[in-house]
Amino acid sequence: MRLIGLALAGLLLLGGGAWAQAAAGVTDCSRSEPGDQRVLCHEIVVPASSSEVWRLLSTSEGFSSWAAPVVAIDLRPGGIIETSYDVNARIGDAGNIRNQIVALEPERRLAMQIASAPPGFPHAVEARELATSIELEALSASQTRVRVLMSGYRDGEEFDALHAFFARGNAWTLEKLRERVVNGPVDWRAQAAAE
Repeated sequence: MRLIGLALAGLLLLGGGAWAQAAAGVTDCSRSEPGDQRVLCHEIVVPASSSEVWRLLSTSEGFSSWAAPVVAIDLRPGGIIETSYDVNARIGDAGNIRNQIVALEPERRLAMQIASAPPGFPHAVEARELATSIELEALSASQTRVRVLMSGYRDGEEFDALHAFFARGNAWTLEKLRERVVNGPVDWRAQAAAE
């Protein structure tokens, strides 16, 4: 269940136990805002420059090296980030995840909303109401804080379920980004063969 690909997403395939282990380096900075608005927030410090982290988040080549094997990014407001976790998928397939870019500030911030979730994704209509912002803060020439904020959670069972889903998924995804920086690109074919 990786959902940066869906809303960073990314990012939808593993169970909760694996997520909890993988997200050990992630800080939960979630909070409630006036009017009972919940803001989901996770952050991690990765050992890379903000320009390198930005490349890994904002280019098809960079994103596909750690988040999903099939990626196409049209980096502009209104552009689409399309991903699939199926190594045999193709851009344009009906089951792909699509996020629409709302705003961006190179090497600092990327904001998006889910344009379409994969078939069968629970609460897909409500998920489209959520907004995600990925913020980068250069701490030094070789360290960057990456913060993922998701807002738009209203009261109700559907939003509670989405909040829990993205709380695990976003933390897991941030840890995978850190692992990419430390260990290098994912070999998606080898990983698929092992599953």
